[in-house]
Amino acid sequence: MTPAIADKERCYRGLRMSADEYFALGETFERYELIDGVVCMSPSPSLGHQRIIADITIQIGAFLATDPLGDVAVEIDVRFVDDLVYRPDVIFLSKEKAARCRERVTEVPDVIVEVISPDSRSFDTQTKKHDYERFGVGEYWLIDPQRKSFAFFRLAKGKFVEAEADGDTFRSQSIDGLSLDLSRLRALFA
Repeated sequence: MTPAIADKERCYRGLRMSADEYFALGETFERYELIDGVVCMSPSPSLGHQRIIADITIQIGAFLATDPLGDVAVEIDVRFVDDLVYRPDVIFLSKEKAARCRERVTEVPDVIVEVISPDSRSFDTQTKKHDYERFGVGEYWLIDPQRKSFAFFRLAKGKFVEAEADGDTFRSQSIDGLSLDLSRLRALFA
């Protein structure tokens, strides 16, 4: 990236804008989200973080190859309202929702996965969890490599309730028939 592009992109951080203005920025080298109408930047995930994201995506993708219920995507902007655009680590959209999304994800994902980093812990476990619940995300999976733990939440009557794993397996209801192999993920924890 040239210094001119880097300087231009850094000037976005802290700006107030709508989701339409945010999307009009186009693709950027920096990792941004739009939170309460303010552009926020975060560094790219660590290698360990990326390995976990990749394994979750591979597991979901392999399942969808035999049972094409929808689409899985990583690091993609999701527009919730005009002043809130998050970029979750992994999302799953049912076939119907995916068909209604053109270039951008404007539907509420059926599943959102966040891999917790030390700097994102309270944001992922509180702010994003509250927002995902409020907008009706079917399942929210929190993977915590530092604490070597998982937390799975399902939406029930408009509220997230914790869903238990069955040993080394988590059975998704939002991706009907998917059994996530947690032992594969645990092997990636540092």
